[in-house]
Amino acid sequence: MEQTPPQLINDDSGTPDSPPSVPLERRVDLGRTLLGLIVVLLVVVLALQVVQLRRLDTTREEVVALTEDVTDLKPLRRDVDILGDQVAALDGQIQAAVAASGASPAAIPTQAADGSLPPFTDSANDAAVMGQMTHATLNGTDYYTNSEYTWSPDDGKARVWLIWAHWCPYCQSELPDLDGWWTDNNSRFPNVELVTISTAIDDSRSNPLIPYLDTEQFPFPVVVDESGALSDKFGTTAFPFWVVTDQTGTVVLRVAGALGIESVDQIFAQLETMASET
Repeated sequence: MEQTPPQLINDDSGTPDSPPSVPLERRVDLGRTLLGLIVVLLVVVLALQVVQLRRLDTTREEVVALTEDVTDLKPLRRDVDILGDQVAALDGQIQAAVAASGASPAAIPTQAADGSLPPFTDSANDAAVMGQMTHATLNGTDYYTNSEYTWSPDDGKARVWLIWAHWCPYCQSELPDLDGWWTDNNSRFPNVELVTISTAIDDSRSNPLIPYLDTEQFPFPVVVDESGALSDKFGTTAFPFWVVTDQTGTVVLRVAGALGIESVDQIFAQLETMASET
């Protein structure tokens, strides 16, 4: 008997090697969910960036405000630094003076009742500078203009005083140099006056005063101190003698001997800076 071979049934659902298919609606839902997560993530990132930008703007404003505050404090800090340096220098000068003399601070020379400064000894340990003494109110007449002057410590003018003797060779050497320099440079120092005082007059010695003044015709005031009273007020002990006072009349330097024009220029420049900043 002839056997008929078995027939194969073509049924895709029965094929074990084929993966199960995903319905189209489910795939669409998954895509929408993924897209939603991406959108949420982007929104979160943008929100974080906005927060960071706001913080950055706030920080910038704080930095600008702090910079303005620091700028405003710079002059005060400079003044504090200058004052601190002056106090430290004054303290060091006092200690040096006390150590050198072996005396107590009470023994340091003081200003006289009539305003005269103590006699000058040396610039390093000058009692007038260490004691922040002010010059007395002074009166004098300019030889060239016959103008009467009154110099008060509270008139707000800084000054450089030169006390000299007509017979002093160092004075005779420095005065002509000062003449030329002052003529060329006095406009640089609107807040500083130059006053010269001729004292210790003795026409029996070389270079008599009046002919000398008439010949030189100095461009700055020359006060003839016939009695020596003005010289004594500054504690003069040698010639030439320089005294520097600030706009409050306080003595900031006393020095004996010729300075040289370069040093004179530096003194005037520093004094002008101090006076103009006050």
